Amino acid sequence: METAMLILVSLIFAAGVAGCFLPVVPGNLVVLGGILLHKFVLVDASVSWTFIGFATLVTGVVMVLDPLCSWWGARRFGASWQGALGALAGAAAGLAFFGFPGMIVGPILGAVGVELVMKRNLRSARRAGVGTVVGGVVAFALKVGAAMAVAGGFFWALPG
Repeated sequence: METAMLILVSLIFAAGVAGCFLPVVPGNLVVLGGILLHKFVLVDASVSWTFIGFATLVTGVVMVLDPLCSWWGARRFGASWQGALGALAGAAAGLAFFGFPGMIVGPILGAVGVELVMKRNLRSARRAGVGTVVGGVVAFALKVGAAMAVAGGFFWALPG
């Protein structure tokens, strides 16, 4: 039973890490779900509740930071607070209406569009758009890194 669960959880972890590449799949939550499944099925032969608490904390932090990275990137590259908010709104609208491509293009258009509406010049608006891309890359790295770290930590924290 333990071997079968490890195989199943490994497949869930692989799906979770792969899900980090798609904005509509909460990859980090999938990895956490695999850990919880293992704990509830194998109880004492699984990781400790302390590890589960740590994994939950890491997952929560990543989920909060993910949308904030577009905001940070836009602000870091000189966007106004309105332009950064446009990046967040563009990400939500892009995902809702156009799926994966919208999640990439939406924040850029949101930041650039709001900056132009706020009467900033094209150069400043373009820098805000680049900042959202940089923020998106940082968010992606955080998501993938956290999913892999939590999954790897699970195997390390298994008893015996």
